[in-house]
Amino acid sequence: MDDKELLNEFKKYFCLEELVDEDVFNKYGDTAWQFLDIRLLKTLLFIRVSLGTTMTINNWKWGGRFSQRGLRHNRSAMVKNKTNIYLSAHMLGKAADFDVKGMTSVEVRQWLVDNNEALPYKIRLERKLNGKQISWCHLDTNSNPSNPKVYEFDI
Repeated sequence: MDDKELLNEFKKYFCLEELVDEDVFNKYGDTAWQFLDIRLLKTLLFIRVSLGTTMTINNWKWGGRFSQRGLRHNRSAMVKNKTNIYLSAHMLGKAADFDVKGMTSVEVRQWLVDNNEALPYKIRLERKLNGKQISWCHLDTNSNPSNPKVYEFDI
């Protein structure tokens, strides 16, 4: 499947507003797809189709509180006060935080570990924040050649 076919298939399950914030969408509109890593899109599509249930990334368009769980930019509230170099996977269009309907974050991460061979690319998953399981799933496509297919890390 080429990139255009992938994007068309992806759009059957997700819209752009789920992956970018309102400011990016208002400025770039449909061209904001260019900022998203194709490996991330293919991996999210694989998860969505395989699990057969909805996923929530950003929901600001529908009055929800999530707006920075996909692409972040230098003016995003979560990063605008950073004073040092900051190159997170979110800022590179390679990460999404999400919830899966009917599953806990622990269950989703375990499903990804159990199904790692079917994943289209290597992924990284945040597991714990300050020693506690996080209640959402963070997935990114940053990869280190020495990492396993699914690399779990704590922040």
